[in-house]
Amino acid sequence: MSTALQTVDVTKLVEYTKLINDIGGLNKMMAPNYLRDFINAMDATSAMLSKATKAHLNANADLKRCEAIAYLDKAGDYLTERNIKDTAESRKKYIDIDSDVGEARERVAITESMVVFLKNKYQAFRCAHDDVKKISFNEVQGTGFEGY
Repeated sequence: MSTALQTVDVTKLVEYTKLINDIGGLNKMMAPNYLRDFINAMDATSAMLSKATKAHLNANADLKRCEAIAYLDKAGDYLTERNIKDTAESRKKYIDIDSDVGEARERVAITESMVVFLKNKYQAFRCAHDDVKKISFNEVQGTGFEGY
């Protein structure tokens, strides 16, 4: 797996994720701290997302390289061994069974899932930040006696 993706430590996001559950019991005095924490969470997630995106782009490039090697270099020997006519179509079919291509596709899937996870996590922190702002700084409609 890409070393760039291995350096993405999402355990830092666990603390920030736990804060989302605390929003319901929020008071106005704690709001600035929560706003700061969610801004820090978005910043950390953004940094992780950039690493994951780079790893994903590199994994896609590696996949294309592996497919080209399978098509141009490996397919001929494989087809000859099995007495299969060497055509462009048979070389394309070989790409799907090449082990290096399979591993490269797995890396692409892993990096793509990490990118999706971090995008969703960023959005959750963004929504939590906006919710804290709404709860803390907007006047609440009602009688003023809610919660008593």
